[in-house]
Amino acid sequence: MSDDPRIREATLEDRAAIGRLWQELMAFHEDYDKRFRHMKQDALDTWLQHLDECMADDDHIILVVEAGGELVAFAMARPGEDPPVFDVPPHIFVTNFSVAARWRRRGLGQRLFEAIAERARTRGFGELRLSVAAENPISSAFWREMGFEAHAVHMRKGL
Repeated sequence: MSDDPRIREATLEDRAAIGRLWQELMAFHEDYDKRFRHMKQDALDTWLQHLDECMADDDHIILVVEAGGELVAFAMARPGEDPPVFDVPPHIFVTNFSVAARWRRRGLGQRLFEAIAERARTRGFGELRLSVAAENPISSAFWREMGFEAHAVHMRKGL
C-alpha cells in the first residue's frame, strides 16, 4: 500500500481507527481546555455511538485520510441552522477535525479541509463554520490560514 495520502469517505470499517484519532484529538485539547481532563470513563464508547449515528445520516460528511495502510486523519461536518429570520446561505459545521501528530505539517490538514469544503459546496452549502478553543493557538492559527475569521465569541460560566 502506498504512503501517498488518500482522502476518502469513511466506512464502518474505519470506526476503531477514527476512535483512536478522536482520542488523540481529545488528549491534544487537554492542554487548552481543562474540561478535556475530566472525560467520563465511557467517553470513547459514547463518542463511537455518536459516530455510528453520524455515519448513518446522509447529511453528515465524514472523511478520512489513509496513508501507509493506516488512517492518519479524519474530519466530520454536519449541516447547521440559522434562525429563520436571517437571509444567509445554508452552512455546514465542522464538528471534528484531526490529523495524527506524526503526520502534521505535511499539508494533510489543508487537503482534508479542501475536501470537506468541496463536498459542502457540491451539496449547496455556502459557508463553513466551526468552533476553536479560545486558548488553542495551534488550531486557531491553522483555521486562520484556511481563511476562517472570528464570527462570534462563545462564553461559559460554571454554576
